[in-house]
Amino acid sequence: MAPKRRDWDGAGVCSACGVSVASISLGACPDCGGVVVPATGSVNRSKIGWLSLPPMLYQQAYVWFVFVSALDVMLTWIILSLGGSEVNVVADAVISHAGLAGIVAYKFCLVIFVVLMCEAVGRRRPQAGRKLAEWSVAVTAIPVVLSFVQLFVTR
Repeated sequence: MAPKRRDWDGAGVCSACGVSVASISLGACPDCGGVVVPATGSVNRSKIGWLSLPPMLYQQAYVWFVFVSALDVMLTWIILSLGGSEVNVVADAVISHAGLAGIVAYKFCLVIFVVLMCEAVGRRRPQAGRKLAEWSVAVTAIPVVLSFVQLFVTR
């Protein structure tokens, strides 16, 4: 029988399924893939507010997601400056109304939204959250690859 889910409340406990895994350092739970807080006592629960939140679940995927998203904005702007056009209707509207600053703000609001969704899903279903984070990177990479093809192959 699976252990009862507990809130993130201490060292050596998986934040997703509540299994005691005191022998494992900060990393993934062997049962469900959730975040494991080290049992060394390095967690200070006396902090208040956002400082007491558990660590982000899929940091590696988020780094790639932010990188690919930034690359998408940069390549889009290069293509537009060379006389190309934006094929995404929403992004095109943002660009025509707010320019570069608008598309940067729009893109990174989307990044924040996706990261928050991955964290929300991952806290309840760690494997689904991981897949969502990985697929977010893959889907965001599609326009980047197409932009590189447009820039370098079609010339």
